[in-house]
Amino acid sequence: MVQTFLTSLIPLVIIMDPVGNLPFFLLFTENHPPSERRRMAALASFTACTILIFFGLTGDWILKYFGVSLPAFQLAGGFVFFLYSLQMLHLIPSGLKTSLEEEQEGVERENVALVPLATPLLAGPGAITTVISWRQTAEDPLSIPLLIGAVTAACGLVFLTFLFGQQISRFLGMRGIRLITRLMGLLLAVIAVQFMVDGLRQIL
Repeated sequence: MVQTFLTSLIPLVIIMDPVGNLPFFLLFTENHPPSERRRMAALASFTACTILIFFGLTGDWILKYFGVSLPAFQLAGGFVFFLYSLQMLHLIPSGLKTSLEEEQEGVERENVALVPLATPLLAGPGAITTVISWRQTAEDPLSIPLLIGAVTAACGLVFLTFLFGQQISRFLGMRGIRLITRLMGLLLAVIAVQFMVDGLRQIL
């Protein structure tokens, strides 16, 4: 049970990338008082959690409705993960989660908790793909509680990262944040390849 929980939690945390998204949060909230930053961190994390749980619970029905098989989804999901990993490794330009227009709008808006923080930065295509993929491959009767627990834990980690964002940023610095992001990108690349291998194995 613990292994199943961790195999769903770890890719989700890597995709949501709380440390990598921390500079965005600090940028979007730099003109707000501490109480407002805490409120935005909580609202963004809660909204992302709600979105991911919704897709985790309904994703199975959505795939069946459109006639998408599990191997096909694993191949597509692995490809999406691999693109995200290349971005985290700075091997391709950024812009998979947000466009320049969305980032500029985030700087100018007073409340950025829902857009672009909750979505697409946190609960974006990669994170949604993660929860749907895990729901598709889960066979344990406790899969739904484990899914909800993993999503809640990941979003809780995001909240804590944003809550102590200024202290973390001062401690790590931009070089430390980039280093952690690249290490997570390397791990995500391995997970992405394994997703595609599993999909191909089922097809063959």
